Amino acid sequence: MPEALRVPSTALHYAEAVFQLAEDEGGFEPWRQRLTHLRQLLEESDLGRTIADPSLRVAQKLELCRAVLERDPALDRPGGNLLLVLVSSRRQALLAAIEAGYLQLVDKREGRVLAQLTTAVPVSAVEQTRLAEQLSRRLHLDVRFEAKVDPSLLGGAVVRVGDRVFDASLTTRLQRLRQDLLTQVPSR
Repeated sequence: MPEALRVPSTALHYAEAVFQLAEDEGGFEPWRQRLTHLRQLLEESDLGRTIADPSLRVAQKLELCRAVLERDPALDRPGGNLLLVLVSSRRQALLAAIEAGYLQLVDKREGRVLAQLTTAVPVSAVEQTRLAEQLSRRLHLDVRFEAKVDPSLLGGAVVRVGDRVFDASLTTRLQRLRQDLLTQVPSR
């Protein structure tokens, strides 16, 4: 799964519906597998390119999808129905965002959060684990990191958890110091 996506409201509505289905079924994993398989099917096969073709009518796209679904043992009826609903409403391009929204809803229900850790240099798995444990205690959530490197930070780290940002980067500290030096009036 690519880095955490901002989920558009339309995709979130589908994700919430799928989440409700998963709750009704008594488990989140089967729908996670269905969504992942559907996304991969659309991203990595001719099916995705074909149903994106604007010259085909929706009925033709649905016929093609049904033919693929009949031959794909990894897709059960609920997953196939989701694909057909998305194609019939011309919203199959939302599938990755629906998957991301679903995973976010599951994480929230299970007390997990995906945080983005940005550092100037790569951070070891041990250090990531230590930072995740510290942040987990502070937020009272199970924090998982998605790490990336941004050399422009110079040093330190920036952690984004949803809309919250914990910025301990050297770049930000230097900018604050610069601002303080420019705005401080000496007292006499």
